[in-house]
Amino acid sequence: MNYLDKSVQVIKEFQDESGAYIASPNFSQYKYYWFRDGAFIADAMNSVGEKESASRFFEWGLNVILKNKEKIERIISKKLEDIVLEDFLPTRYRKDGSSDTGKWTDEQTDGYGIFLWAFERFLNGEMNEKEKSGVEYITGYLQKVWKLPCYDVWEESSDDIHTSTLLSIAAGLRAAEKLLERKTGWESVVKFIKENHTENNRLIKSSGNYGVDGSLIWCISPFELFTSESDLIRNTCERIYKDLCIGGGVKRYLEDSYFGGGSWILLSCYLGKYYKDIGDHEKSEFIMNWVEKNFDENGYLAEQIPQDLLKPEFYKPWVEKWGKIASPLLWSHAAYIYFKKS
Repeated sequence: MNYLDKSVQVIKEFQDESGAYIASPNFSQYKYYWFRDGAFIADAMNSVGEKESASRFFEWGLNVILKNKEKIERIISKKLEDIVLEDFLPTRYRKDGSSDTGKWTDEQTDGYGIFLWAFERFLNGEMNEKEKSGVEYITGYLQKVWKLPCYDVWEESSDDIHTSTLLSIAAGLRAAEKLLERKTGWESVVKFIKENHTENNRLIKSSGNYGVDGSLIWCISPFELFTSESDLIRNTCERIYKDLCIGGGVKRYLEDSYFGGGSWILLSCYLGKYYKDIGDHEKSEFIMNWVEKNFDENGYLAEQIPQDLLKPEFYKPWVEKWGKIASPLLWSHAAYIYFKKS
């Protein structure tokens, strides 16, 4: 099986007519559409020449953003100290662009930064008025709220400021600076990370947790906010590998109990790509081999693999609550494309 071609096929198969990418078609809680997942997926599809697929997603995203423009205007007009978590834009949408009204840890900002990052990489030429308007709205929104606590990429810990969220916003504002040809303050976000989200010359998980998190790999892979020669980046990536990479699969963080704390395909791909880029072929191939052996008989990649569980006592309760681990997870396939293609 050609796993690269299969990953492209899986993503195309489950892209909605609206242009949105479903998170996972076979998992009850993921039959929705996220900006975070979708932007990473669109970027992967763009990288393999599937520009029509990526274009349809960005069109969907811009429509959702402009649908929320009045809410964004209200947030921007507020004093920072008056903004509460409920004011934030949602993260989980239906395919028609309406927000999910069910109970969800919805207040997250990283996906909108990732959307800008991916859109700038996709766009070839000047923006039309609709595109410029959408980029302006999200840029203004992120510039307003970037320093406020919200839920993280794992949809947890709303009282903290999360490093991977800041990395996503910095990448998005840097992209917006190119698109809008004006300053956006992304460098201030990076400065804030350096001054407030490091310990012993490595990145930390969040303002409330000095541990390591697999999503910290985004600092270099794929966002390239720092150089690979930076001691901060080397120390961070080596800590991820040492603490979280077990047998080739990368954990989210050491206290993870979701489905027992398995090994995540997408995090493994981002870490593997970092080692591939710096020429550490031994580690890169070690991770690649682990990823590829976890394609199932249908050619699907799951969200995580339940092996070397950090909290095995939690695996069965999660299965009983929500069913088997999500598979396919389109974001896993996108991360594999990123790892394999470039």
